[in-house]
Amino acid sequence: MVPRPPSHLRLKQPLTPGALQDLHCRYHRSGCVHLRNRLVEAHLNLVRQQAHRFSLRCSIDFDDLVQLGSLGLLQALQRFDPHRGHAFSTYAVPMIKGQMQHYLRDRHPLLRSPWRLRSLAKQRERLEQQRQHQGLPPLAEAEQAQQLGCSLERLRQATELQHALSIKSLDAPIDESPDAEALPLADGRPGPESNLLLRELDDLLQQLEPEDQLLLEALHHEGLSQRQLARRLGCSSCRISRRVQRLRQQLQLSFSAPVPWPAGPRSMSSSHSPPHC
Repeated sequence: MVPRPPSHLRLKQPLTPGALQDLHCRYHRSGCVHLRNRLVEAHLNLVRQQAHRFSLRCSIDFDDLVQLGSLGLLQALQRFDPHRGHAFSTYAVPMIKGQMQHYLRDRHPLLRSPWRLRSLAKQRERLEQQRQHQGLPPLAEAEQAQQLGCSLERLRQATELQHALSIKSLDAPIDESPDAEALPLADGRPGPESNLLLRELDDLLQQLEPEDQLLLEALHHEGLSQRQLARRLGCSSCRISRRVQRLRQQLQLSFSAPVPWPAGPRSMSSSHSPPHC
């Protein structure tokens, strides 16, 4: 049920359709603020109906939605031409809904999430701000959960949700620490040059001996340490380290060479032979 407007916003007597049309024509000719206010009072039910529908689908207060819809109603009154023969409600309702939808897109979370977790995250943020203003040290997570009257797991869920709902600009630095280089997040996206380098690197790796390819794959793809790899191959970690260093130097020289390697398989020199562990 749509809440009734306050008594000071109700018309003493509802306007008839003919009187309402005449009022629109007079306002269209003169632009009088008094006539505009009377029209706002006459059409305020359109705003309240849309505010009631939106309040059922979001966490914004009904009164805030009425204020947003009233802005759309004012815009519709200023642009409406009664001589075109269209009903004002047909013209005004999309503009009223548009004001509410713009606010929801700009301020409201884009991801659907439990409102209790969002409320808990806001309470935690207010608690931290209060202690900071009072000059008190920050509380640990367990103490914060005790202060807020919730479990530690619930508080962590609210914190993770708050991080997930925070949207960063592509121009924001990747690392927010004070000593980090201010590299925008957008610069971390691979460009055409990066794709060419990756293709060239892949071609160079394909030209290595199978044992060398397995060695680099175990280190960089599987994440094994040189000690773990030496244990797997049954040789010393120093031998693995020397071999990896030679392979990296070989790849660096190949990158800087003016003439690329031939497409066919290339044999290694005797000094670069694979280890037989």
